[in-house]
Amino acid sequence: MDRLPSTAHDSVFRDLSFRDLHNYSKANRNARDIILKFYKRALRVEHVLLPFFTHDEIRRFRILQYTIGFLIAGSTALSFFERVVYPESDLDLYVDSRYTVFLTDFLIDSGFTFHPIRTSHKRQPADITNALEEMERKLQRLIENNNLGDDHEYRWTAIAEVFQFSRNGKSVQVIASGKESLGSPLHIVFDYHSTVVMNVVSYSHAISFYPQATFVDRVTVVNSIATARRDQGPPRAKYEARGWEIRTSLEAADTFNKNSEFGKVDRSVGDKHCWTVPLQPVPDFVPSDMRLGEAYMLFANSWTNEYMGRNGVAIKARPYFVPGLTQSYCLSKRVFSSEFLMFFRSSAVLTPPTSSSTDPLLARFVGDVLRNPVKPSQKDAFIGEVLADAFRASRRNKKSVLLEHKHQVSSLQGQMLQTFLQDLISEELGLPKFIFRFAQNGKGALWTNVDIYLPSRYAPSGEDLVLDENRRSVLLEHRINVDIKVANALNNSLYVEIPSDAKD
Repeated sequence: MDRLPSTAHDSVFRDLSFRDLHNYSKANRNARDIILKFYKRALRVEHVLLPFFTHDEIRRFRILQYTIGFLIAGSTALSFFERVVYPESDLDLYVDSRYTVFLTDFLIDSGFTFHPIRTSHKRQPADITNALEEMERKLQRLIENNNLGDDHEYRWTAIAEVFQFSRNGKSVQVIASGKESLGSPLHIVFDYHSTVVMNVVSYSHAISFYPQATFVDRVTVVNSIATARRDQGPPRAKYEARGWEIRTSLEAADTFNKNSEFGKVDRSVGDKHCWTVPLQPVPDFVPSDMRLGEAYMLFANSWTNEYMGRNGVAIKARPYFVPGLTQSYCLSKRVFSSEFLMFFRSSAVLTPPTSSSTDPLLARFVGDVLRNPVKPSQKDAFIGEVLADAFRASRRNKKSVLLEHKHQVSSLQGQMLQTFLQDLISEELGLPKFIFRFAQNGKGALWTNVDIYLPSRYAPSGEDLVLDENRRSVLLEHRINVDIKVANALNNSLYVEIPSDAKD
């Protein structure tokens, strides 16, 4: 196939799924290069914008995107990577509320009609100028009173307002985010219902945040941050109808794996887990002084994967803004709490730097933090490695990466066992040895059985330690059975036993 011209490759590859193309690319280096060249030809932003705009309008659209930094997300961003078009879908554009007027002016000038939202709970002004002014008043009220009012439709999100437009039967939604510390366009994406729609297209790049789950495994993992809202069922059902399987839990084998996109780590836009596609710049375009679509600004955003219960992954990103920044950023837990950032925040308040220097400075700082992770203690590193190895072995010979909740060691079980071991183990007294046995009961539920061999210093009398009954009861409730012994019975720190008849 490598001797065929590129046009022949296109006719073969265009009907193949991402998984098929991914598998072919792994054959050898030449196959990988062929697939990369195909994607460079096939993944063009014009393909998803042509249903809504003319070629000349697309040029002006992208120049405006570079200028004010808005994002394409939702079904359109997903269709970019899928190389398909969802005819019934709107074009969803996410923009900082301060720059919304530039985007709405572009749509009105292009012949789109504004359609005010009228429901039993909301009556948007008929004139777009009045609707924008009303949004500004709401945001000002939030800043002054820390309250948008109980009737505000988007009070649990970073959304300030939604504006609907249409032309020739095609609909465009402009979703404005809260300004400054109230959120950013990307923050709205991180509040989405599940991971299948966590993809964005900027001026410079198209980025999928969870490509392995979305395009290889064809699953969408519930975002537990969004489950507090009551409107999450219908959008999840829409993507389930399109072929994605909804997952409400993850395996501990993934969450304890630092090389997984769902690992309990700080993630950043464009990191090694993302699928990042550079986009061709607009030809003969000379940038102005306003450049919110610069790539480094997008890559300065980060988030944290956390697991707090049974509902999927908690995608946590703190909105960050100080005077001098041109926009709000999303920051992961570790970046947001770092000492330098606190100094940066207090310094900016006292002596606001110029915008030309503040955004690059923040971007460099975020990159430095994420490139230099905090080294865990010997105990925490030991526990993490033991659990990662054990949980990876627990899925051996499994056909599916993500199984039903009762057929897996869940992230919640892994978190509970990790917390228990952190309380039990002392570096001063020595590190224990383990035997893990994973077995399924008659109903197919997978149990984690752990024999823990503690050094004799934990119990000088030589007697085995007795596990607190309340703690044992909680562990058993989550299918974890722990037996603690005081002995030096094993040569290796970890032994994992998998029954040969374990069910898939």
